[in-house]
Amino acid sequence: MPNAKPTVAVISYHAPPVLNAESILVWKTLKVLKSWFRLRLITASVPSADTTLALPDDIEVERLPTWMPSAYKPRRALEKIIGRFADEAWLWARQTPASMDLPVDLLYSRSQPGASHLLALRWKLRTGKPWIAQFSDPWAHNPYHMSRTPRRKAFDEANERAVVAKADALVFPTQEILEQYVHLYPQVPVADKSIVLPHHFMPELYPERVERPAEIADKLLFAYLGDFYGQRSPEPFVAGLEKALGERPGMRQRVAVEFYGNVESKFEPIVAQSPVPIRKGRVSYLDSLARMRQADVLVLIDAPSATGRNPFLASKLIDYLGAGRKILGITDVEGTAADILRAQGHVVCSPRDVDGIASAMVAMMDAYQRGESFSVPVPMAYSSAEVVGKLAAHMERLLGETHMK
Repeated sequence: MPNAKPTVAVISYHAPPVLNAESILVWKTLKVLKSWFRLRLITASVPSADTTLALPDDIEVERLPTWMPSAYKPRRALEKIIGRFADEAWLWARQTPASMDLPVDLLYSRSQPGASHLLALRWKLRTGKPWIAQFSDPWAHNPYHMSRTPRRKAFDEANERAVVAKADALVFPTQEILEQYVHLYPQVPVADKSIVLPHHFMPELYPERVERPAEIADKLLFAYLGDFYGQRSPEPFVAGLEKALGERPGMRQRVAVEFYGNVESKFEPIVAQSPVPIRKGRVSYLDSLARMRQADVLVLIDAPSATGRNPFLASKLIDYLGAGRKILGITDVEGTAADILRAQGHVVCSPRDVDGIASAMVAMMDAYQRGESFSVPVPMAYSSAEVVGKLAAHMERLLGETHMK
């Protein structure tokens, strides 16, 4: 009789039916990870109208209340108040789930938010079970969180230090973020207990064929899938497009642009000034993959960093790779995102380089006029089966080392 699968407690504040980048990553990860382990997910009970992503039936789910208002605006207001002093999900992380009293072999927590790691830290201290903490973004020293109060910064730094010290293994999406943690915590052997695993895509989620609406059937279609907020602005794309069409005025009626996601109000005037009308909308995750397959050029836009080296890896970039379309990467020319794009033959332009963006667009317009294909090979090294398979192997090694002690 085969041995039973080891049980892994997965602690993640975000999970379906919530629709955001971290929740989608959790969904894809668990769908593959359950082949190796019995999974018990501890997540938040957050209201959501999205029903397109369903967790597999063979995953046990415990949803802990957040005590937040269900209405969006009151909830966001309360989160802002709490966020001045502590992690917005700190109250959620202070609970003791019923699962903490059940047998478990390994703990696996994911952020953002960091509260997932805080709950896992309490679980680790209580049971001593081996623990893997995975970070999608930097936590206490995120360069785009400069407006946080000194009290909030101190809260995050103290808790991050404890998590990094107590976790048995750490997982980061880029080498840049790993190096940041090595530098920040020299008293902890961060490099020795860390691995770098990128985000991943599921090939089976993309439709084989997609039909375009008649009004854009014969146009070069640029598509951006994601939100514009904070320092992530549509301005470099719109400015580059204006300049490119100045050089290729005959293409003005043959170019189409689509933005799918939320556009922060401060960016609406920029979108309105586009040299071609931009079709905007919001779609489900699965529909977004179909939209990617429908496009000729997928546009990645990252906020420019102060150093010119982007430490982040947007999950939508990896979804773009799975769509098999040409990518215009408007991102820092140094960093993991740029390295991945160049390795796959895609274009990289700094958000500050409008001339370079325009030149790339002109080249794409010329290629379209020549009738060239915008389909490209799909790099399966970033598939969920490959990436999550490496995570599962890492978990098995950690369990083996624990049993040998």
